[in-house]
Amino acid sequence: MDIVVNHLPVLLKGFRLTVEYSVLGIVLAMIFGVIAALMRLAPLRIVRVLPTIYVELFRGTPLLVQLFIIIFGIPQVLPVNQWFGQMTYPILGAAIGLALNEGAYVTEIVRAGILGVDRGQKEAAQSIGMSGGQTMRYIVLPQALKRMIPPFVNQFAQTIKDTSLLSAVGVVEMLYSGQIVINNYFDPFTIYTLIALAYFVFIWLITRFAAYLERRLQLDKR
Repeated sequence: MDIVVNHLPVLLKGFRLTVEYSVLGIVLAMIFGVIAALMRLAPLRIVRVLPTIYVELFRGTPLLVQLFIIIFGIPQVLPVNQWFGQMTYPILGAAIGLALNEGAYVTEIVRAGILGVDRGQKEAAQSIGMSGGQTMRYIVLPQALKRMIPPFVNQFAQTIKDTSLLSAVGVVEMLYSGQIVINNYFDPFTIYTLIALAYFVFIWLITRFAAYLERRLQLDKR
């Protein structure tokens, strides 16, 4: 326990970074996912091609491999380290890589949510003179959002857990900080258990908030 107390600042810094990467990854994944989902639902086939490739590519390959390509592979073909700085690019690349991977799953959640809204409601909205944009904004998205909350929570929890993979590419976060402590004072059981507990509490708080949000929106859980 003395090891934990003595290295609490290091561990807390790692936890803070994990929270920051999680929030950034979730926000960017939502942006990527919503844009890609709307493009996948576009009537023009040519508009659907790019997001379809994006989703298939990022869902069909491991996140860790994607991070290796982004952080170690891209600098070999593009001077990204000069553009963003040798210390900044790995952090930026890790955050974007995480968001791109999670965004591919968010894309399918958003697309499924929109497609799940009864087509008759869209036709009724259009029959009273609503444009396609108004129908999406006032009729479709509010109903689709309620259906999306449970899968969103699962995906957000997965995003938080996936931040641990950033340690494999040298980006400091909670697991990386824990490994530093373990390397100096060999006590893997205590440190890894503490890290697992921190992840559990973080994700538990997210799921509790989502449950509260579901109740507020009066979701039909049947």
